Parts: sequence; structure tokens; C-alpha cells
Amino acid sequence: MRSYILVILAIGFGSSAFGQDNQKTITKADVLVRTYQNTRVTSDSTYNMKIVAGKKMELLILNPQQMDLSTNNYRQLFKRTPGLYVSEHDASGLQTSISTRGLSANRSWEFNMRQNGYDIAADPSGYPESYYTPTLDAVSKIEVHRGSSALQYGTQFGGMINYQFKDKLSDQAFSMENAQTVGSYGLFNSFTAIGGTKKNWSYYGFVHHRDADGFRQNSQYKTNSYFGKVSYQFKNGKISAEYSKSQYLSQQAGGIHDSLLYSHADTSVRSRNWFQLFWNTASIQGEFTLKNKSKLNFYTAYTFSDRNSVGFLKPLSVLDTINTSTGQYATRQVDVDHYLTQSTEVRWMNYYKIAGVQQTWTLGARLCNSEIGRKQQGVGTTGTAFDITVKPDIVGNAFPKELQLGTQNAALFGEHLFRIGKRASITPGFRFEYLANQLSGRTNNVTGGILAKQEKTRMILLGGISSTFSLVQKERMNWSLYGNATQNYRPVMYSELIPSSTTEVVDPNMKDVHGYTTELGTKGIFSSRHGQLSFDLNAFYLVYNGKIGSLTVNNAPYKTNIGDVVSKGIELYGEYTFFNPFSKEAAASELLSVYVSGTLQSAEYVRWNNPLLAQDPATSIQGKKVEYAPSQLLRTGLNYDFKGLSFNYQYSYTGSVFTDAANTVLPNSNATVGQLKAYGLHDVSISYKFNKNYQLKFGVNNLMNEIYATRRSGGFPGPGLLPSQGRSIYGTMTIRL
Repeated sequence: MRSYILVILAIGFGSSAFGQDNQKTITKADVLVRTYQNTRVTSDSTYNMKIVAGKKMELLILNPQQMDLSTNNYRQLFKRTPGLYVSEHDASGLQTSISTRGLSANRSWEFNMRQNGYDIAADPSGYPESYYTPTLDAVSKIEVHRGSSALQYGTQFGGMINYQFKDKLSDQAFSMENAQTVGSYGLFNSFTAIGGTKKNWSYYGFVHHRDADGFRQNSQYKTNSYFGKVSYQFKNGKISAEYSKSQYLSQQAGGIHDSLLYSHADTSVRSRNWFQLFWNTASIQGEFTLKNKSKLNFYTAYTFSDRNSVGFLKPLSVLDTINTSTGQYATRQVDVDHYLTQSTEVRWMNYYKIAGVQQTWTLGARLCNSEIGRKQQGVGTTGTAFDITVKPDIVGNAFPKELQLGTQNAALFGEHLFRIGKRASITPGFRFEYLANQLSGRTNNVTGGILAKQEKTRMILLGGISSTFSLVQKERMNWSLYGNATQNYRPVMYSELIPSSTTEVVDPNMKDVHGYTTELGTKGIFSSRHGQLSFDLNAFYLVYNGKIGSLTVNNAPYKTNIGDVVSKGIELYGEYTFFNPFSKEAAASELLSVYVSGTLQSAEYVRWNNPLLAQDPATSIQGKKVEYAPSQLLRTGLNYDFKGLSFNYQYSYTGSVFTDAANTVLPNSNATVGQLKAYGLHDVSISYKFNKNYQLKFGVNNLMNEIYATRRSGGFPGPGLLPSQGRSIYGTMTIRL
């Protein structure tokens, strides 16, 4: 398989931006601009008040004709982004679980996840799990920054992903967009948006609903989301206010034994597990151009949200059946979280000249305060429906574990883009971060039941540098080299500081994760009247010191920094677009693009901190593969557009992964560990636009009905192997007025 991927990568060498409507290409110093609709842009200098010169950054422009928006299909969304691993255990699309370069995909917590520029994680520095993801129907573009963005976005190794909503639908006073989708497994997706412009005012808002029975038994879900934004444009800037609300309820099918995967992948042995989310965020944002042509922007955001779950979480070996003596099911476990996060970020960009060459620098500051009220292990009902009612214990406590968690974060960051002549640039930067975490409360996992208030304060200084050099600068040719080295940092999370059982011991001296990211690459774009070739090829080297996990000390689990990880590899995106390959009429705007996005990587433990096991080859993890880090990732396909007709095909290949640090191959009795096999998926769709305002689209995801799994669970949503969705069919009707 590896040789096959290498051949595909070699044949498909090319990348950057492609789309439809026209063939003309214009190049500018800061960003590539094309008169047809882009699908991928790589900036060489600055983008949206951010210095991106010398760094790995992509801007993905969503084309509704080329992907399935109805279920937030992330393998299609990131098909032109090499190295993005998608854990596809949840077909609802309600949560993202993505990673890059061997990092954990668990609810995307190694990324800084944002919407319209502000954070959407529960606590960006203490509990960065992303329970909420916006509907892709409303998204116009997505920024994807890699680990070299740590100076801009702080505590992360994976990078930053920002979902940018549509700002308005048109320049008219009123416009409307409506999309209705029906599909397999009872899928119904409805999206209605309105927007427009009146003098200096513009507005945009939407209502979204999606529900389905789900591919597996006991996997139904229902979600509703709402958004509204009003903006006022004045001479030197714009100010906006917005509010988003999302809520969903999903039944969790839980895990199964491996023996059922190929015969009954849609089965479920847990019918009483549920997950509920209420997510609310209000934000004010502004951007201004000052007299000296410097720019200033800011946002302030307030998130108040709840996450609730109820379920029977015993291992697969314990059946969830009615007790014959009581005539009832066993009680379920109830967990409740409440999140409050306030964040403000200000960014200033200034321009000046040295020897007639423009220089750019940016300076920013951030303040963030997060509070989490966590109630866990409540004794719930014996029923089957969603119900978070709990039964207090003998002393009146509704929850055996009740914690108060808090994070205060302040940061100052800056970068300077020094342009050296017309071809070269170098960008040094820094980030100074203050971080304080508090933890207190009551838990039955510690002696006496009371968790004394713990507080950890630290100040972190990160540095980095990036550089570019232009090899060719012509009207139809643009080719450059880029490279960077950046320090990264990730604080210990709350889930890692709290004992998960009465026997587990947490290392009081556990340290934060630290390391660095380096990238070296080349990218270019070559155009002619017949077509356009683009490419972006880079090598990366990521060091992740002090990974946190559990090992056994004195016959008890001990949570500490278990070792160091090194991840290295090659990422390539390439595409060639043929202009009018079959039609001789230039005005027809016929396009055929062939693309490939591939990654070869190796993520391994290079140091193992358990002195009792480090010298025993049978038990040491040194040299073992990191969990959920495939050695090969490949997405390739083609898009054909002609007079409103669009045909799209995509093939996605993901290599095998281990699910534990010991690299266990065979599954254990409860299916919580064991290697997951490689898999390949085919997606196809066809759409047609008519009368400019109407579009019909039909598609098949997982055309060959591949049976596969991307995750094992040890707890919620239910221990065991989590199968991924089989073949599904959908149809969408879109109207724009």
C-alpha cells in the first residue's frame, strides 16, 4: 500500500486554489486572487491581520457543489488539507474529532477551535474539548493553521481552525437561502438563512435543524441551531454584534465487540445512553484602519453552556438487562457540566518602510477567564429515555463528585515581518503567557472526600521564527521556499489532574507538555491558457515532551508524564486544473481539476518514563507507535464543472492505527484496546444549477459500503469498538432568492 500511495503522490504533484466560473488568475504580493471561485488559497505574507509568511496555512473556501454539507462531512471538508486525520466514529457531525501529525483527535482538543475568530471550546486552556461545531451550511471559509501558529494562538500543538460564517448573502436589502436535504437512515436537514445590506448596515442570520435515526441502532439525534449578526460599516472600519445558539440531543449506541464489526456493524448493546448540549455565545467584534494605515481589530465573547450525559457505562462484559428480581434496569450514571467563558483579544498591525521596502509588524493581547461547574457520578434513574434526575446519597449529596474549576489566562504576543529585497523575508516572534488554574470540590476518589483547593500558576515565554524565499516571481509563475521553527506548549488539563478512580494516584509534580514544531517546504503555482498547476510540499518534525498518561506503580494506576513523542513526516497537496478540456468555447468556463492530498508520517515514543519497565523490551513503549497516528493518509479525486453541472469524486485512504501505547494488536475481552485496520472510502456527488437561483444535488458517501472503525472507547459513550457509518445516500435542493 505504501508504494501505491507514493506513486499517487508523485503523479498528483500540484496545489493551492481552484474552483469555477472563470479562468483568469491574478497574483498579488499577499495572497493569490482568482476571478473564479477558490477552493483553497495559501497566503505568502499576511491574512486577516495575521502574519503567515513562512508558515503552513490554508484558507478553504466552501463550495456547496463539491461536498456534503448536510452532515458536516469532515473528510470532504478537509480533502485538500494534507495530514488531517478524521475520527469518523460519530456520523451525526455534531462534534469534530480531528488531529494532525500524530496528536490526539479526542474532540479536537489539540487544536485551538474558533468560530468567527473567537474560541468555541469549553475552556481553551484548561478543558479545550470541542462539544460544539457550527453547521457547515452557514460557513463560507475555514482557516487552517498548523502548529507554527502557536505564537498567535497559544496553548496548542496542532494549530488553529477558524470557521468563518457568511457575512451577508448579497448587496441587496434582502436575500434568502434555503436548503432541504433528505437521506439514508431517516436524515432530514433544513437550513434557512436571510441576509442583506442597507446603506451602512448589513445583517445575516440562519435557522438550522437536523435529525436522523442513525446508521446504528440507538443512535438517533436531533439538533437545532440559530445565529444572528448585525454589522455597521463606517468610513474607516466596521463593528459587529452576533449571537449563536445550538442545542442537540443524541442517543449513544456505545461500543461493540470486534466479532460483530463485519457481521452486525449497526448493532448496539446500549439503549439507555444519551448526550445533551446547550451552547450559547454572544460576541462583539470590530476592525478599524487608522490614519497611518495601521489596522486594529478586536473581539470580546461570552459563552454560557451546559453539557449533560446519562448512561450505563459498565464494560461490555456486563449486560444492560432488566434485573429479574426487581423488574427494572440498573441505575445509570449522570454527569453534568456548566461552562462560563469570557474572552477578549486585541490585535494591531502596522506598516512602515526600510529602504523603500514595506515592513509589517503585529502586536496582540488576550484575556480569558473560564469557570466550569462539574457534577459527576450521580445515581440516575432506571429508565430508558433521556433523564438527568439523580438520587441523593445518605447525606444529601446529589453527586458524589462536585468540582469547581477555573482558569485565568493573559497573553501578549507579537511578530515582525522583515522583507529583505523583493524575494526574501524573515519573521521572528514571541508569546508571553500567564496561566493560572484552580481546582477544588468534593469527590469520593480521594481520602476524606474533600479535594483541597489546588492552584497552579505559571508564566511561559515562547519564541519562533519563519522565513520565505521566492525562487520565481512572474505573472504566470510563482514558486517559493518556506520554513519555520516554533516552540509549543500545552497545559495539564483538568481531566488529567483529577483521579478517575479511588485507586488512581495523580502525580503532584506532573508537568505541562512542551516541545516545538519545525516545517520546511516549497509551494508554487504555474498557469497557462490551458490550465493551472499548483503544489505545496513540506516536511515537518514535531517534538511533544511529557505526554500524560497512566502507568502502574505499587500495583495501582499512577497518572504522570509517561514519556516523549517525536512525529515526523511529509505532507503534499497537489492539483492540476484543465481550462476547457473538452469544450472549445472559452466562454463556457469548463473546468476539470484533479487533486491529491497525502501524508507519510511516523509518530513514536522516544522516551519512556517508567523506571520499572524501561529496561524490559516486553513492556516498554519506547519505539512504539503513538495511538491513533496512521502512517499514511491519502485523499484524491476530481471535480468537473460545466454550465452549472458539477461532478465530484473522492477517494480517502487511512492507514491502520494502534489504540494504546503498548501497540496491542489483538482486541481485549472488552474491545477497549486493539489495532484498527486501514480502510478506503469512495464518495461521489453530482449537482446542477439552473436559473442561477436553484441547485439540485445528489450524492453517495462510502459508495462501496466499506465496513470500518476509527475509535475504541473506555468510557462514555459506552466502552468498546465504535463502528463508523456504511453507505449513505442524500439529496439536496437549494434555493437562493
